[in-house]
Amino acid sequence: MIRYRIYPTLLDAFARYHHQVQRPDGSLYVDFQEIIDKINRVPVPRTAAQQRGVSFETALLTGEGEEQFPAGILQQMRQQLPARYRTQVFVRTVVQENIELYGFVDVLGGNRAIDIKTTAHYKGPGQYAGNFQNLYLLALRAWGIQTLEYLITDFSGVHSETYAADTYDFAPLLADLQSFIVFLEANRKLIRDRKIMAPPEQLRLF
Repeated sequence: MIRYRIYPTLLDAFARYHHQVQRPDGSLYVDFQEIIDKINRVPVPRTAAQQRGVSFETALLTGEGEEQFPAGILQQMRQQLPARYRTQVFVRTVVQENIELYGFVDVLGGNRAIDIKTTAHYKGPGQYAGNFQNLYLLALRAWGIQTLEYLITDFSGVHSETYAADTYDFAPLLADLQSFIVFLEANRKLIRDRKIMAPPEQLRLF
């Protein structure tokens, strides 16, 4: 029985909170109230960087607004896409018996799954090694897809990272996932979005 329904970007935020990741000025990237608000889907305005990333993906995949971005970058990115593909493909899988992980893969074509990333500064290979979207590999295997590719631009170059289901170490992500479940249960009274976890009275019905 599914008790929790979780998406990767929420887990990415929780991992920053759980591991007390700090900005250069020493402040936390995510504090307690921010993670509670994110769990509860409290609306927050997109940052300029987030909006640019959304606009770039739209331009890349549909051509809409492509004049806002370097033509050479768009061309390089498009050359690395499958000849035929679908966009924003919904995937889900059951993790550790009672947790459903769900979300969208940006591009799915042939035997390839690709996530489009934009960043102000690409740090080099492995930047997305700890990304919780890598858990999609557990779902993609059922479709015969063994790898998840990140196609990345910092608007001055194009980079790629590929992670394979048969060699990827899922253990750190799964450990943080369990820590998140503990956090959810410890703070159940603060959680208003009941889509993420079944309330006790519902559990008693099964």
